[in-house]
Amino acid sequence: MNTDLDSLLRERAIDALVVPMHEAMHPAFRWLTRGAKVTRGYAVKRPGAEPLLITYPMEREEAAATGLEVRLVTSLGGDVAGYADFFDTTLRELGARESVAFCGNVPIHLYLGIADALEQRGWRIHRGEDLVQLARKRKEGWEIDAIRSVGARTQEIVDDVRRALPTARTIGELKELVSLGIARRGMYEDHETILSIGRDAAIPHSRGNPRDPIREGVPIVLDIFPADKTSGYFFDLTRTFCLGRIPDELRRIHADVLEAFTLARDAMRPGTPAGSYHDLVCDFFEQKGYPTARSNPATTEGYVHGLGHGVGLEVHEKPSFSLLPPNRDLIEVGDVLTIEPGLYFPDRGIGVRIEDTFVVREEGVESLCPGGYGLDIGRSMKAIVKGSSLLC
Repeated sequence: MNTDLDSLLRERAIDALVVPMHEAMHPAFRWLTRGAKVTRGYAVKRPGAEPLLITYPMEREEAAATGLEVRLVTSLGGDVAGYADFFDTTLRELGARESVAFCGNVPIHLYLGIADALEQRGWRIHRGEDLVQLARKRKEGWEIDAIRSVGARTQEIVDDVRRALPTARTIGELKELVSLGIARRGMYEDHETILSIGRDAAIPHSRGNPRDPIREGVPIVLDIFPADKTSGYFFDLTRTFCLGRIPDELRRIHADVLEAFTLARDAMRPGTPAGSYHDLVCDFFEQKGYPTARSNPATTEGYVHGLGHGVGLEVHEKPSFSLLPPNRDLIEVGDVLTIEPGLYFPDRGIGVRIEDTFVVREEGVESLCPGGYGLDIGRSMKAIVKGSSLLC
């Protein structure tokens, strides 16, 4: 939230935050400038003040469309010394005196030099944290609405895959259906959608082989995470399907994943450590006899990844569910996050993952993507038609 950014700046005694944009839009600049459609510029944020957008005169109309204060300049730097002079002069004119932070996607070699040059001019450079990413963790109401909209369109594509599975011949046919569905609904794939079968489904980030045939009795994992072309907000959803008769072992593993998913979903509350829910799911799986990355960090079977992640202008944001000691992230009201336990057994050709995207409310979490979780295609489709959420 914007108010969170003000608090972060004040707590760290930072006079100004600068978010550069060199040719390519990135989440920090998009968030701070309300999606300014400029090809190059800087957003400058001072505590308690609206961001200022600095750009070229030829960008003036797009800059003004943001509603932010705009400053037009004919030169935005040059070499390291030129950039340092530009920032030194501009920041002092805006009332900053001592400290500055830079955030966002920048040419690292250039900005390391700029930071050194500004320190030589008496500035204290804040290092080590992406303050915009921290501020983006909790979402405003309009952001939640934007993500919910992406979720509704994503759910439609998942339903299309369910309908197509009985007659599809290859994974490639389904991937083409997904890509076209994403594009037709005003979204894009930042990374290739995960759609895999059999052994590939048991390797969590295998994108799948387009030539693989659709086979009965074999799990198919669809992990879809599109972003809206206009707002830039992502969604993330995973379902596991099986065409035809479901083997008993696959049914049992899927039931255990669904129970873990439900356990974490129902337990989650604001004000608690995010990592505690990963611990909770590890406890559950280990009691069932499955290996986990907690009990064996090198394992490639069982529960091999984290419980989830935040979602927003990036598909992976805070909060983190990591169990590593540096992680102190809390679950907070306004967080948008995934819950996505899974179990994977490559040697047996079995992979199962269930994932929804949720928003955290005072009383718990609310799903932004209602839909069937069932393995069976026919039963899942009946649940969709009835508008229910099938849990088995």
